[in-house]
Amino acid sequence: MIVKNNEGKLDITLLEVQRPLSEAIIKEYNHKEVMKDIHNIFVQLQDNFFEQAVYQEYLKYIITEDLEFIIVEDPSLKIKNINENNLKLGSEISFKRFTKKDYKKSIDLCEHLLMRVRDSFYNLDEIEKYVIKNFEYDKPKPLTDEIIIFETKIHKDKYYRSKKSAYIKMALQLGLMDEIKMDNILVSELKKYISKNIVTIEN
Repeated sequence: MIVKNNEGKLDITLLEVQRPLSEAIIKEYNHKEVMKDIHNIFVQLQDNFFEQAVYQEYLKYIITEDLEFIIVEDPSLKIKNINENNLKLGSEISFKRFTKKDYKKSIDLCEHLLMRVRDSFYNLDEIEKYVIKNFEYDKPKPLTDEIIIFETKIHKDKYYRSKKSAYIKMALQLGLMDEIKMDNILVSELKKYISKNIVTIEN
C-alpha cells in the first residue's frame, strides 16, 4: 500500500519490495535489451499520441505520484485484425511484431498497446512501478539509480534486482520476451550451423 508523508506526497522510503523476479529468472534474459525494448514501447506511446491527433483523448495517459496509471478507455474500441498479416490483438500477441507504419494505420492498435502497458504496469510491485515511472515517464530528467538508492534506503543489490525485474515483468506481459528468446535461439542455431560448415582452405 502506498504510504504518504505529512504533506500528502508519496513517501518513497516506505515503498515495498514485494515480489521481484528471482535472480535465476532474471539471468535468463538480457536485461539491457529488455530495458531498451520497454523504453521503445514508451516512445511508441508518445509517437502514437502525436500521430493520431484526432484520437488523443484515448491515447494520453498519466502516471500519478501515487503510482496510478490512468487512461481514458475508448468505449467504441473493438479488437480486430490490425495489419497486412492479419495479426490480432489477443493477450498473447507480441508488440514487437508491429511496425511504426502499423501504428500509424490503426488507432485500435495504438489504444490496445496503451491498455496493455497500463495492465502490465498495474501488476508490478511498488518499487518496480516507481522505477518505471522515474525512467520512462518523469520529465525532464529522471533521478539516477544512485539517488533512488539513497532516498529509498534500499540496499543496492536489492534495488538493481527490482529494477531488472520491473522491466522483465513488463516485457513478459507485453509479449516481448518470446521474440527475444526466439532471436537468441536463431542466433545460436546459426552459429552452430556455421561452425559445422566451415570450409578450411589448405595451402
